[in-house]
Amino acid sequence: MAWRRRKARERDLDRELRAHLDLETEEHRDDGLPVDQAHYAAQRALGNATLIKEVTRDMWGWTSVERLWQDLRYATRMFARSPGFVIAAVLSMALGIGGNAAMFSLVNALLIRPLPYAEPGALLRITSVYPKAALALFRERSRTMDIASASPGSESNLTRSGETVRATGSAVSDNLFSVLRIPAEMGRAFQPGEQRPGADGSLILSHALWNTAFHGNPQVIGSVATVDGMARQVVGVMPASFSYPSTKVQFWIPARLDPSDMEDYWGQEYVPFIARLRPGATLSQAHSEIRAMMDVLRTRFPFPMPRNWNNDATAISLQADMVEGIRGKLLVLFAAVGVVLLIACANVSSLLLSRAAARRKEIALRAALGAARSRIVRQLLTESVLLAALGAGSGLALAGVVLNIFKSVLPPGTASMAGVTIDWQVAGFVAGLAAMTGLAFGMVPALSTARIDLAGSMKAGSARATAPRGIRLRGWLIVGEVGLTVLLLVSAGLLLKSLYSMSQVNPGFSPEHILTVRLTPNQSICAQRESCVSLYGRLLEQARGISGTSEVAAANSIPLDGTLPTLPFDVEDHPKSADFPAPMFWTGAVTPGYFQVLRIPLLEGRVFTAGDGAKAGSVVIVTLSTARRFWPRQSAVGKHVKPVWDAQWRTVIGVVSDVRQFNLADRIPESISGAIYMPYPQAVQADHQIPAALTLLMKTTARPLRVAGEIRRMARVLNPDAPVEDVATLRDTVSESTADFRSTIWLFLSFAAAAIMLASVGIYGLVSNSVAQRTYEIGLRVAIGATRSEILRMMLAQSVRLTLMGIGVGVLASLVLTRFLAGMLFGVAATDVVTFTSACVLILGIAIVASYAPAWRAANLDPVRSLRAE
Repeated sequence: MAWRRRKARERDLDRELRAHLDLETEEHRDDGLPVDQAHYAAQRALGNATLIKEVTRDMWGWTSVERLWQDLRYATRMFARSPGFVIAAVLSMALGIGGNAAMFSLVNALLIRPLPYAEPGALLRITSVYPKAALALFRERSRTMDIASASPGSESNLTRSGETVRATGSAVSDNLFSVLRIPAEMGRAFQPGEQRPGADGSLILSHALWNTAFHGNPQVIGSVATVDGMARQVVGVMPASFSYPSTKVQFWIPARLDPSDMEDYWGQEYVPFIARLRPGATLSQAHSEIRAMMDVLRTRFPFPMPRNWNNDATAISLQADMVEGIRGKLLVLFAAVGVVLLIACANVSSLLLSRAAARRKEIALRAALGAARSRIVRQLLTESVLLAALGAGSGLALAGVVLNIFKSVLPPGTASMAGVTIDWQVAGFVAGLAAMTGLAFGMVPALSTARIDLAGSMKAGSARATAPRGIRLRGWLIVGEVGLTVLLLVSAGLLLKSLYSMSQVNPGFSPEHILTVRLTPNQSICAQRESCVSLYGRLLEQARGISGTSEVAAANSIPLDGTLPTLPFDVEDHPKSADFPAPMFWTGAVTPGYFQVLRIPLLEGRVFTAGDGAKAGSVVIVTLSTARRFWPRQSAVGKHVKPVWDAQWRTVIGVVSDVRQFNLADRIPESISGAIYMPYPQAVQADHQIPAALTLLMKTTARPLRVAGEIRRMARVLNPDAPVEDVATLRDTVSESTADFRSTIWLFLSFAAAAIMLASVGIYGLVSNSVAQRTYEIGLRVAIGATRSEILRMMLAQSVRLTLMGIGVGVLASLVLTRFLAGMLFGVAATDVVTFTSACVLILGIAIVASYAPAWRAANLDPVRSLRAE
């Protein structure tokens, strides 16, 4: 109805204007003017009919919507006439907006969106880690917090109905789920008291484990499963959306609290604590309370502890703690995709400036017909925002793929990672980003184009009069693009050089032709040490008989496998005190032949032999750095060490080279003071038992799948409950240890490649547009004697000059900003001269290549045609 009324008003307005014009024409005819002159005089008296209509429509209202619709239709028609321009602009924006949409979904889920728990702001993480005894003390004394604990998780054998699977479980306090305020989806959570000895036989499953190992059976509640040989009753299944402390955890068991077991209560696994502020309590009160409880806790330890142990303990937001290890990488990646978006915006803005030069006559004609400058600017901004919207739509479609790539560079166990998707919040962010970027890259071309010289623009052959200002603006945009590209290229180069430096590192062992197979029998079978020693002795003996296998050994932890078996040791000549407590050593339990299989050099003494059995003299081998740290300028052979609980000292019989056990960058945890190897029959772990799970290392030329199949058959005969898994070559393990780093590098290289492509298009477009604008000048120069080589150099000099300016800006920005990459670099400084120089030379070369074709075209212009065109 409103549309019909508006149409009627339009018809009435046209009739009124025609009537007014006819009356004015009649008056001029009555004055004696001929018909055609009378009509022309009447039109002059009336004025601009189009402008009169615009003013009249403003009085009717709803003109903004109508004009927006008109602008959109006009922009669509204009785009249909320039498909090449539209495709280039949309693809540029899709690259920038798609990457930002994917990165925003990560940042939103991990850093911004509240945790999926009731009143997440009240959830805290008490920094550092604590023994089980500390949990009881903190619960008893805290008046401001409800405190719970959860171990990071470890792999166990879970058996039900004769089927054994390897799953990751976390030992947690009985109040963990009530502190998080997460109810079970089926059954119940743990109840108070289920940490007491004899009452700790419960088991809660993750939704994923319930679906896989228990086949989604709704009758699972009340059934019995064994975890590492201990029977447990399934009491609950958690919701699919729940994961804590990481997505790797598949089940939860109560962490036993037994004050009578002094070793377990005070000296076994140290775990992190989380807490929930009680109503009315404040964070500052919690801080004060933690400091007071720490003072009491240090006095309760039954063995010496450092005086400053956990002096800096405090409480931080649980959300901040959960992303602490990835926050820096997230922000660096977010900054990188932001730079790509800025380059894309500069590129599209440059394209719009070039297009505006070709539309100057059109804009001038519209202005001559009465279009106000604001109206022209609004039309041009509508076109740029529509371009951004098309790019946003394409970018949103691309974001899902990019998101999966971004996820691959972050730790897979991050608790909130499961909820990272392209959702309505991301769509809203993209819509806002499209509007903002559309206005950002469209504003400068719109304002520049709207400054119209009607006389100059309407002249035929106005190319040489068309806005040197536009050329200058495009030049500054190119300078910005090149500067940002240099920043990304330098960052990618530094990371790439770090990877190269890491690949040249001697890991301390030879991974060639070594197959690793993990065997994980229940720990309960090792209650009798002889059982495990016998099991692996027979397995190694049979494995040596596999065709193509020349050497075999086994160890509880192999280099770069991510495990960290540690024990506190007493060291001869280093008495313990509050200032110097027992050092923590990485402890390898290995069979004879381990050092030979890995080609780890023996530097002093001897290696383990079959004679180093359970009843022989206790011996160990230490690494070179450990020997130098504890016995500098002395021979370590003959020195003694022992686990803190042992009465018998163990003799050091050899020193071997250091191995990059944790990572190729050799970033050893600060808590680790050294590394010690024990012969497997004499080995112990934190529970004082011999390790049950070992990895076989086989020097073999046979196919891995065939060898793994034979090992499974052997293990099934020797111990049917021992899963065989993690079959891999040691070379693959070494490669996998740098996979996250390589993924980050490939991302930066992709960003740099996109930036180079966009900058190249921008430089090519600038020189091409400059050639079109300077056709008359070039023709005149040729006519008065300029050679082709001189014209070529003149055009190339323009792009080289702008590129060098951009390189200067980029180098300065890189010197300031690449220091934020320092924590990710290895073997290279953040100001590496070779990397900076290489990036600058590469950018300069690409700029020359991009500008050569249009420069060559300029050098070959026909001067007669150029001058005649004017």
